[in-house]
Parts: sequence; C-alpha cells; structure tokens
Amino acid sequence: MAEREQVLGGDHPHTLNSRNNLAGAYRAAGDLGRAIPLFERTLADCERVLSPGHPLIAVVQANLERARST
Repeated sequence: MAEREQVLGGDHPHTLNSRNNLAGAYRAAGDLGRAIPLFERTLADCERVLSPGHPLIAVVQANLERARST
C-alpha cells in the first residue's frame, strides 16, 4: 500500500481499489477493527475524488455494509 500511494498518490483509483482490497483482507481475517475504518476512509475518498456513480463507490459501500453486519 505504501508504495502504491507513493507512486500513484492516495487519491488514484488504483490506490483506492487496493485500499478496498486490503480492508477486505482484514475483514476476511476477522480484523473488523482495521477493516471498517479503512473501508470508511476509502469510501469517503472515493466519494470525494471519483465521479458520482463510479462503480468503485458501490463496491466499497457494499463491502463496508458487509463488514458492519459481520
């Protein structure tokens, strides 16, 4: 993650997608204390930098909802 953020920047769509995937890995490992805040941060950043209706926004929203309902 650190390298991707350094090379592409924290707001790049690929970085946001990678952050979503990392949060998903935390969720899968049962680490909701790390997963949920990372999903929340990623969603906020997606909504801030991506156009409305961008598919990544819906993906991150769904993943956040799944993590919260676990």
